[in-house]
Amino acid sequence: MAIEIRESTSADIAELAKLRWRDHFERRLEPDEGLGDYVRGFTAWWERRDDFLAAVAVDGQRVVGMGFLALAGRVPVPGAMDRRTGDIQSVYVQPEFRNQGVGSMVVRTLVDLGRERGCSRVTVHSGSRAVPVYERAGFQHHPQLMVHPLTD
Repeated sequence: MAIEIRESTSADIAELAKLRWRDHFERRLEPDEGLGDYVRGFTAWWERRDDFLAAVAVDGQRVVGMGFLALAGRVPVPGAMDRRTGDIQSVYVQPEFRNQGVGSMVVRTLVDLGRERGCSRVTVHSGSRAVPVYERAGFQHHPQLMVHPLTD
């Protein structure tokens, strides 16, 4: 079956939460309890937000991949009062669907969603394994982008 990539809907929120849970615990010991609480908390968080979008990869009725686009306003400049940027976060594809271009399709969809929402640029902070995915999607390393970590 062909994978469909689309913007998420409210019907996808619980599945997004479950994939985010799976992503977080993929390389860690998963607790015995807590998924239900996390799904409820994630759903409540999502319903309060208007500064995030998500794209999902769907195989039939099953969500098998996802990614988020955080939208942030920017200070107006003359001639551009409504400025914003996007930041791609938490792209995840279930292991059995990896290396089939699904992650790349999710990234391209997130970039398109950013463009549609008027973003002047989209950024990403990627793990080393996924850098080629972003480079193929047109992302470039930028020497002026700096980070000041606020946590240990």
